[in-house]
Amino acid sequence: MTTAHEAFLSQFDDERKPLVEALLQAVKEECPYLTEIIKWNAPSFCDQDKDRLTLMLHKPDRVGLILHTGARPKEDKNAPHLYEDRTGLLEWNSNIRAIITFVDLAGFIAKRALFMQAVSQWIDETKTL
Repeated sequence: MTTAHEAFLSQFDDERKPLVEALLQAVKEECPYLTEIIKWNAPSFCDQDKDRLTLMLHKPDRVGLILHTGARPKEDKNAPHLYEDRTGLLEWNSNIRAIITFVDLAGFIAKRALFMQAVSQWIDETKTL
């Protein structure tokens, strides 16, 4: 059976496809219990029916992974971040939303372990939100 992400990738004709595939594979390896969906016309992951991770594909020169807490929590750009990022990869957009961005596959491969740590920490830290 084809997953939502596999179906999306079969139609994704873009030079960034190897990077997208690598990001998705790393998330699946680190958090195999997450549910794969397509949301906002991009591969996304849910934890217990709550949106947590969504690929950002609208900028043609990069791929981002948006780390979020679903639609309900109110964001505050002036409040402290949800937690201290131990990886140095997160670019905080608000207290409860961040992004990790890569411009090429080589850059991702060099930071893959840190990326997986960041994803795992995000899922752990947002379980109660």
